Amino acid sequence: MADAVFLGGDRYHKAEEAHAGIGPVLEGAGLSVHYTDDFGSINADLLDGAKLLVFLRDGMDWPNGHDADPVRWMQPHQEEAIEQFVLNGGSFLVMHNSAWNYPWDGGYRRTVAGYFQFHPPFQHFSVEITDTTHPITAGVESYEIDDEQHFIWFDKERVDLFSVSQGEDGRQSASGYSHEYGKGRVAYLANGHRLSVLQQDPVQKLLSNAVNWLLRK
Repeated sequence: MADAVFLGGDRYHKAEEAHAGIGPVLEGAGLSVHYTDDFGSINADLLDGAKLLVFLRDGMDWPNGHDADPVRWMQPHQEEAIEQFVLNGGSFLVMHNSAWNYPWDGGYRRTVAGYFQFHPPFQHFSVEITDTTHPITAGVESYEIDDEQHFIWFDKERVDLFSVSQGEDGRQSASGYSHEYGKGRVAYLANGHRLSVLQQDPVQKLLSNAVNWLLRK
């Protein structure tokens, strides 16, 4: 039985890149990791006994081909499993696009405390550390990066915002936040479109800190 379950990969993000960019951080924290790109496998049985759930995957599937409209893959039993996992003490690391096109009015939305809006093309922008006292930002200074700048609605009254992205066009969005949910913890990190992004030193440090915070280390 794995300590961590990691769902990575979708139409726009390679599973092997997601797993290669984040997996070493998880394993470095002493976790045994179940890696998967099978969204249908996410359920209460898979999460039973795990400490951490990690997503780098959007909510879309194209069962009728990429020329047809996508459908949301997440089913009610999966929303329930994830929400109960966190409420009962598990933790959830929500990476990059993992708030995109998921059910907006149920357990997943409550757990994530945010919902994807849009992103401009892959480009250069800066990330400002706005809360230097948060454990997830320890040792991390504001940085510049080439990535997709994701814009996200989030529950300002529920989360601790610790970083924001600042586009060269002046637009700003949340780049990292955390919150307690029931007995569990949730952290959102926006960077991560490519392996080269995930492997940047500040992103790796944020990942490592986030995993430690989520595991209460």
